[in-house]
This record gives sequence, structure tokens and C-alpha cells, in this order.
Amino acid sequence: MKTFITRSIKSTLLASFLVAGLPLGFAVADLNQTVVETGLSGSFLASRVAIDDNDDEAAVKFLEKATTLDREDIKIRQDYFAALVANGRIGEAAKIAKNAENLGTRRNLSGYVIAAEEMRKRSWKKAATALKDVAGIDLDKTLREIMLAWINVGERNFEEAQVRVDDLNGPEWIAVMKNYHSGLIAAMAGDTKVAQDKFQAVIDNRAVISVLTETYVRSIEAMTRTQSKAGEADKAKATIEAGLAIFPSHPPFVELKQKLDSGEAVGDLITTPQQGAAEIFYNLASAIERDGVGAITKGYLQISNHLAPESDVIMLSLAELYLRQGYYERSNTFYDQITESSSFNRIARLEKATNLSRLEKKSDAIDELRKLIAEDPKDLAGYMTLGSLFNREKRYREGAEVFDAAVDNIGPAQRFHWNLFFRRGISYERLKEWEKAEPNFVKSLELAPNQPEVLNYLGYSWIDQGINLDEGMEMIRKAVELRPRSGFIVDSLGWAHYRLGNYEEAVVQLERAVQLMPEDPTINDHLGDAYWKVGRKLEATFQWKIALASETEPDNPEEIKEKLASGLVDKAETEAKAE
Repeated sequence: MKTFITRSIKSTLLASFLVAGLPLGFAVADLNQTVVETGLSGSFLASRVAIDDNDDEAAVKFLEKATTLDREDIKIRQDYFAALVANGRIGEAAKIAKNAENLGTRRNLSGYVIAAEEMRKRSWKKAATALKDVAGIDLDKTLREIMLAWINVGERNFEEAQVRVDDLNGPEWIAVMKNYHSGLIAAMAGDTKVAQDKFQAVIDNRAVISVLTETYVRSIEAMTRTQSKAGEADKAKATIEAGLAIFPSHPPFVELKQKLDSGEAVGDLITTPQQGAAEIFYNLASAIERDGVGAITKGYLQISNHLAPESDVIMLSLAELYLRQGYYERSNTFYDQITESSSFNRIARLEKATNLSRLEKKSDAIDELRKLIAEDPKDLAGYMTLGSLFNREKRYREGAEVFDAAVDNIGPAQRFHWNLFFRRGISYERLKEWEKAEPNFVKSLELAPNQPEVLNYLGYSWIDQGINLDEGMEMIRKAVELRPRSGFIVDSLGWAHYRLGNYEEAVVQLERAVQLMPEDPTINDHLGDAYWKVGRKLEATFQWKIALASETEPDNPEEIKEKLASGLVDKAETEAKAE
């Protein structure tokens, strides 16, 4: 419900304003009723807000209403079609696309949607016809031709499919897609030699890893499967080992290695034309998402899911997309569909638990995380997620206990365990058990000496306690060098100067920190104190007022109110006068 209020509320509130006499709170209580009571203008305007907020469900509802009130408006019909696609209702979108005379800029998308729907029905000729009007360069050309190639595969015309893909040309990313899909088609046709050559061409191009990560990863998996299918077990093992060296702990790689080690047979990555067509939408969506084009990404992933609803990697991508957009309940509906047999099941359950926590369903999240830990006590992820949840909730004792259990189960500490010791140190520091906290911070830095968060935390803690002052200040300076744009770390440097009595320098650094994080209450409070110390008392009261007015409640509201009433009183001076 919280997610609904924070995201859908804008569209429903806007609609409610446009309904004569409709009370403001009504929109929050019942979106469906709000839609019923909203007129044409209200429905259209509310849909625009919903689209801007990535609220596909609300957009569909308002546009559905708008289309019943005005069946002739092309813009409404175009938006309704696009909203259906973004919401994963591809079958309904295909019906609109077939019956609409003009979808304008949505023309290419309508072709993909109709083709996907026809491919699901194995109506290959109709699918190909749907793509005849798709036009454009590079992206649309590549998508159209690879879709048509997979339609050729559906017709069992592997030769034409290969020619179509091989004829593609353009930028480097097109060469990657071309080689990858050519390899998939060859593997499906049983030509393991050509398939391996094509996959190898992708794998050898390591320059594309940062841009086409998912396609590169899938190429390694496809190559491994093809080599195993060809009876080349040693080559398959070498390929997956090389993949794990680049992407350690990637679940499908780990699972493949286990199967190969046990002599279990593995099949092709793609086994149907529908899966092949789904793959190109997934490949492109994954690449586009790195450029932040969310609407296109979502549409492509929904078409991909429509073509291959059994694909856990597509399901995971949709779950992660909705998570990034803040729709945690919708995200969990996709995580729930990842089966127990999937190598991604554990990741899905961890992320679902985190979403439950964000939705204020803390007890459900904790129960799920405890189950995951019990099922695999050696897996660090469960401990880190649960311990961090407890720390966020200021349940530091429980957090410390979880991190203690993790340390007992991980075996010899390795470099990547630095965060475990750091988090355990925070738990004990918050519990005011410094004798237990300090060794964890020190251990964390032994494992990873240049982690700015740890350098900052330990350095500031030392200065705050009046110990190891020079070393502590050096640690904080190093942390700032590593993260010069971190408001929290720059604040620590400024506050360290304050604690050491270097008030002028404290002001300089704290003003920098406020520029980086202008709404943080703690940083504004610190700057107010520094201003007071250098005689800038009017500015000090202004900063304290900002700290109190912040959306995030400060840790010390009563202290700030006291400073606003009486000014900054030096506790040491007060105690001396009292004596």
C-alpha cells in the first residue's frame, strides 16, 4: 500500500481534482473508483502523470477509461497501446495494433508486438508480415532482421536464417549481436562447429563487456553448452572456468560447472524460435538500460517475457527493473515466478526479502532471510542482508549476532570479506562496545586497505574519542581523496577539524559537505556549530533551522532546539563553572 501511495498517488490525485466534488482522500483509498468517476480530460492528464512515474498499471486504467470516452483520438489510442506493452499485456496490445489505422511513432513497436503474438501461435507467415513496415537504422534494422531470422528457424529454414543474420552490418555492437544469434541458430541446427566459431568471436571481443555485459555472459554459457553437446567436455570445462574468472559466482556458471564436473548432460541455451526472438529483445533491453532508457527497456523486456515466459533470466530482469523504479510489490511478483530449480532462485528470494523490508513487512523479510541462512550457512549473502536489515532498524545487538554467525561460518577471511567485518564493527560501535568494534574495522582495512567508508569510519571514531589523532586525520583525508564527492565523508573531515578545534578549516570543509548534500540534517547541524564557533551566529541559527526542517529527522532534535533557544553552549565550560 505504501508503494501505491508514494507512486500512484500523483495520477489519482490529479484525476480527483478534475472530478466535480470528489474529496481529496478518495483517490488514495480506491484507484478503481477514482477511474470510474474521472472524465475524459482527467483520465488523459492522470495517465500522463502515471506514465512519467512509470506507473504502468495506473496508466492503463486511466487510458482504458479515456478510450471508452473517445474512441477516435489517435493520441489516446497510441498511449494506451504503449501502456499495455509496458504493463506486459502484449496480447491485448496486439489486438489494438491490428485494428488501429495509425499508431504513428509506435509503428515499429506495433510490428514487434504483433509479430511476437503470432510467433507464440507459431503463425510464422503472419509474424513475418507484421514486420514488413518496421523501418529504421541500426537498432530497428537489427531487431527486425534477427526476429525474421528466428521466424525462418520456425519454418525450419536454417540456411535463410543464417544468411539474414550474416548480412547484418554496422557498429561493433551489431557485430556482437550478429555473431551471438548466428551461433545460437547454428547450435539449434546441430552445426556445433559454426556455433563455436560464432560464440568465440563474441568471447574474444572483451572490449564489449562493460556495455554488452549480459550478451557477453550469455555467449559464454552458450559456448559451454555447445561444446558439451559436441562431446568436448574438457573444452566446456575450460570455457566455464574462464567465465567464472571474469564473473565469479554467477549462478548459471556455478550450476553449469557442477553439472559438467558430475558428467551430467547439458542442452542448448536456446531451444525454440520463440526463445530466440525473446533473446534479442532481452539482449537489447539489457544494453539500453545501461543508458537509462527505461521505457524502451521495459517494453522490450515485456515482449521478451511474452515470447519466453519460462525464462528465469528475463523474469529476473523485469523484477530488477521494477525494483529500480521503486515498485517493490510488482518487483516481487516477478521474483516469485522464478522457480526453485532455477540457479537464480536464491538471488530472487534475497531480493524479495529486501523488498519486503522496504514495504515495511519486516517480520516476513526476517523470516525469509533466516530460512535462506539455514538452507546454506556458508553463503555470505543471507547474513549480510539480514545483518544490514537489523542495523538499519537500529537493532544492533541482533545485527551483531548475525555477523558473528557469518564470521564463524565463512572459513578463512578473504579480501571480499572486508564488508562483513566493517558491518560487524558498526554494530558493536553503535552498541558502544568499542573494544569489540575496533578490531573489526582494523581487520576490514587489513583485507581492503583503500576502502573509503572504512577509513572514514575508523579515522573519525578515533578522533571523536581523542585517540590516534594524527593517524585518524590521515585516514579521513585519504577517504576524501578516494571519494571527493561524498558529502558524508567530507562532513567527517570537517567535523574532525571541529573536534580538534580547527574551526576555520571546519567551516571550509563543512560548507563543501553541505553543497554536496544540502538536505542532510546532520551536516547542516555540524555546519551550524562551526559557524557559531567562528562568530557567524546568525548563519549558525539558519543552518540549525534547516537541520530541524529536513524531511529526514535529525538524530538530535532536542539538542538542536536547545541551541536555537540558547546558542551553542560549551559543555566543558558549563561543567567547569558548575564546579
